[in-house]
Amino acid sequence: MKLRLGLSLSLLLVAMPLAAQHAYISSQAASKITVVDIDKQDIMAAVDVATGPVGISLDNQRNQLFVTHPEMGVVTMIDTKTNKKLGEIRTGGQPFAIAVDPSGKHQVFVSDWERNAVVVINPETKLVVDILSVGKNPAGLAIDSKSRRIYVANRNSDTLTVLDADTPRQYAEVKTGKAPYAVTVSPDGKRIYVTAIQDNTVTVISGDDYKVIKTLEAGIAPYGVAVTPDNQWLYVANQGTNDVWVFDTQHLQRVAKIDVGEMPESISFTDDSQYAYVTNWFSNTLSVIDIKSQKVIKQIAMPDGPRSLGRFIGD
Repeated sequence: MKLRLGLSLSLLLVAMPLAAQHAYISSQAASKITVVDIDKQDIMAAVDVATGPVGISLDNQRNQLFVTHPEMGVVTMIDTKTNKKLGEIRTGGQPFAIAVDPSGKHQVFVSDWERNAVVVINPETKLVVDILSVGKNPAGLAIDSKSRRIYVANRNSDTLTVLDADTPRQYAEVKTGKAPYAVTVSPDGKRIYVTAIQDNTVTVISGDDYKVIKTLEAGIAPYGVAVTPDNQWLYVANQGTNDVWVFDTQHLQRVAKIDVGEMPESISFTDDSQYAYVTNWFSNTLSVIDIKSQKVIKQIAMPDGPRSLGRFIGD
């Protein structure tokens, strides 16, 4: 059974210099994690996991992949060198989006849709170490490595909660569009972008004072959002129009519209900002976009229900 929760999943893309990159795709209906070789643009492995995988995050320092299962109340750990499961962490509730602490501290943050909270887990002990209250039905989650702030999109309170990753405590709360879903931070930490599903907008927020800079018009039902590593382009996946809109981050103007698959969910980029990968939930495909031409160059067939909420490309 597909768990929608009004949230979109993201793909996970990460890489080290001279290392091969891989995309890790969570297929919710098939209960699999599919590993895609970025160089070959083809499937290289598949890992069977618990029911309904959705959110994804990579720990490149420890070669670990973390996957949420909202229906089961668990997070799966996978060794990315062997593609073998390392076990499960029981969080309870409905774990949805997930983000590894980029500082190297061995902790992982998980949005819990059911308990209106962010759950902090220790992967070494496989235990929950803290539960932080946020808004109603938190969906997307992102961390800025520079400011050490955690950004949480609260679907049913129309807000973005800002948490301090080190305290941890609530730092601020920002009004967004209606039904915020995904959130991403620019590479320099100066902007936060939040999709609003029911408003068909993207809220652009200052990373300095958390004031709204601008509200961008998007397509119908914008879910996924991501910024290229070179900070030049903002990509927004619109489920209602089955396309991706591209914005110039300098002027915040739309420059392209790219047709992808049915119900696009999540977006990730290669580290060189040459390619974008988009999960298409209902057409069971992964679209590969050439960023220079802003055109789809390949569709890769995926197991049923590809979502991958979060950054889904990595080593």
